[in-house]
Amino acid sequence: MLINEKMEELNMTKYRLSKESGVPQATINDICSGKSELDKCAAGTLYKIAKALRISVEDILEFKRFNIIESEIRNVV
Repeated sequence: MLINEKMEELNMTKYRLSKESGVPQATINDICSGKSELDKCAAGTLYKIAKALRISVEDILEFKRFNIIESEIRNVV
C-alpha cells in the first residue's frame, strides 16, 4: 500500500501521521492494515493523509486501482 510505503520512506509512524494529518490514529491503523478501504474513506480524510505524506489524493487512488487490476490479472493467469 502506498501509504505504508510513503510512511516508511519519510520515517513516519502511524502516530506521527495521525498528528500531522489530524486524522484519528484508529482510522490510520484501519487504513494501513487494510481494514478500511481507501475508496470508502471520506475525501477530506484522504486529502489530509495525502498532504501529510506530501503526495496527491490521485496518487493514492491510482495506486489502489493499479493493485486491483494487477491482482485480477494474477487470478486469470
